[in-house]
Amino acid sequence: MSFGSDLKKELCALTIQENELQAALAYGLFLFSRTFSPISISIQTESPYVLELYCNLMRSLIGISPSVNSSIPKRGIKRTYSAVVEQEEACKQVFRFFHHRIDEVKLQIHGENVDSLAKIACFIRGAYLACGSISDPVRGYHLEFSTPHQKLGKDLARLIEELGASPKITQRKGSYILYLKESENIEDLLTAMGAVHSSLELMNIKIYKELRNKANRITNCETANIEKTVVAASAQAQDIQYIIQKRGLDFLPEELQEIAKLRLNHPDLSLRELGE
Repeated sequence: MSFGSDLKKELCALTIQENELQAALAYGLFLFSRTFSPISISIQTESPYVLELYCNLMRSLIGISPSVNSSIPKRGIKRTYSAVVEQEEACKQVFRFFHHRIDEVKLQIHGENVDSLAKIACFIRGAYLACGSISDPVRGYHLEFSTPHQKLGKDLARLIEELGASPKITQRKGSYILYLKESENIEDLLTAMGAVHSSLELMNIKIYKELRNKANRITNCETANIEKTVVAASAQAQDIQYIIQKRGLDFLPEELQEIAKLRLNHPDLSLRELGE
């Protein structure tokens, strides 16, 4: 299990008692899944937990049972799961439940479904389960939402900002990508969505990486100092050997004779250590 799949599993396992918060969660999950239209509402996911949550919410809130399928995994390709509602009247029923008009030209987030911070947090949790992903924090910090609908992307960005994060928006292969790269913003958003365990794990990984990097910097600094000492000591030893060959050690003043002998006997010490 990767960090990303563990995160989605944790989000799916959270229980919600209030019907209005369940509806907000479902709204984010349905709206940002593969299709959300008057003729087709569907999801495609690699997580069986997301699929189960999608179907349970569709049944409990609206009374519709989607058709479920799964792909056969191939080498290098993960198993995917899909749930589809294709009956036109059933799709219209979902639209009416979330206050969408059948003749809407562009998909957008309807404010009456997310009119409180609690609803916004549940909605963003659903949206993340549908179209979100996160990198392994051991390698780097990156969380993103992907949607082909520009209006939906901008509306979602405004809601995320209400929770205290500031996502950036870019385009990639015809999709609008909302992303966060600052670890603090990602931690705060995970906590707001209810993924407290994953947020704490990310913090622990960040602390470990910072300690490791600090230790590496100290080691590199010490290694560089040792290399400087060795290079200097080698040059000094060569000079001393040259003096011995040409004039003899007695050529040097008595105090320099003493330190020259110490240098030859202790090539790994610095001048300060030799002096001591």
